[in-house]
Amino acid sequence: MPEMTADVISDTVKTPKQSTQRIPLQKLYEDLANIGDMTMMAGAQCRERAQQVLANPKINLNWRDAIAERLHEANHTLAIKTVTDGDSY
Repeated sequence: MPEMTADVISDTVKTPKQSTQRIPLQKLYEDLANIGDMTMMAGAQCRERAQQVLANPKINLNWRDAIAERLHEANHTLAIKTVTDGDSY
């Protein structure tokens, strides 16, 4: 998979100037596998980055397919995760 990073803009971070950040796709792919161990905020940001990667046609289709599969698995993991203290997914 040749494309190793992607430029994305975070929607959850409000800044006067939205800055583009480089996301290592391998790290994002690995992070999605461990989303159940993240805080709610970190998990949401990880899923947001994955959505932005999927929406970027400049990223290699193989990477987008792999990220899409991991995002699907992550969403399933979060759906079956026991929710406590008023949290919800």
